[in-house]
Amino acid sequence: MRFLRLAAIAVTTLLVATSAHAQTISIGTSPVGSLNYSLGNALGKVMTEQGGLRARVVPFGGGQQFLPLIGKNELELAIPSASDSIFALQGKAAFEGSPTPDLRAIGTVFPYYVGFFVKKDSPYKSLSDLKGKKFPVGFTANSAQRRIYLAGLASEGLKESDFDGVAVPHVVRAADDFAQGKVEATTFAIGGGKVAEVDAKLGGVRFLNMPNTPKALAGIKEFMPTTYIDVVNPAPQFAGVVAPTSVMFEDYLVLAGKQLSDDAAYKIAKVLYEHQDKLEAIAKPFGRYDKAELARSHGITFHPGAIKYYREKGIWKDN
Repeated sequence: MRFLRLAAIAVTTLLVATSAHAQTISIGTSPVGSLNYSLGNALGKVMTEQGGLRARVVPFGGGQQFLPLIGKNELELAIPSASDSIFALQGKAAFEGSPTPDLRAIGTVFPYYVGFFVKKDSPYKSLSDLKGKKFPVGFTANSAQRRIYLAGLASEGLKESDFDGVAVPHVVRAADDFAQGKVEATTFAIGGGKVAEVDAKLGGVRFLNMPNTPKALAGIKEFMPTTYIDVVNPAPQFAGVVAPTSVMFEDYLVLAGKQLSDDAAYKIAKVLYEHQDKLEAIAKPFGRYDKAELARSHGITFHPGAIKYYREKGIWKDN
């Protein structure tokens, strides 16, 4: 059976469609509790309720697990970072020697924001202040998380050996360790539900400012070629952002395999364009993208079904 192997390694959430004959679209995500899982769940729900499709959300450790499965026709959809998508396509970094050439873009959505946070009243002002302190290392279950973590360290010329390392598989475990006092800081996507949970439990957390200099950017881009530094402002949904804060920005893509039917790709593009408000109601970061930029390219071929829809809307740019 097609999903037996998936079921053995992931918990599956089925979002039931209104049509018994709707095509099932399986969406690979990062672990439950991560921002990426929240996004996949929101997209699946709106695809089901508005797109006439049936969505199956399948959480994994990270993109190094679920992106190759798209190429093996075992998943149809994911929302990975632009850098992860490019590495998977080309067979580089964590995907070394195993390219997935059948990846197809459905849309470029919003940048996610990633930084490092500490307790709100702690004395630490930068990552360099944490040298020699208890600090999470590893992130071996999720290659994308590990790369952006290493990129953040590189922004200040740091490496894992500069800390008293505590091994973790992924950011959710690292956040739990932080909440339990096992480490002095950790990393997470701003706006993630886990950050809000830890913020409430500890009475406040604070994201650290990251340097925005040519040297810092050069270090970052060794690991994440499409990442850049920008400022996030305080907002109710951004626990831990207590003042305008410079952090890493990385675009998310809605990505499919070429095996996805043109009709399904068309409907998913339509959901992104016409139902942004419903996506945002479930996962607020979906409110950050500009619909006119959905067809913006990161060097990955767009799916013909998505191209058809974007041409109809006049936003296709002949990438």
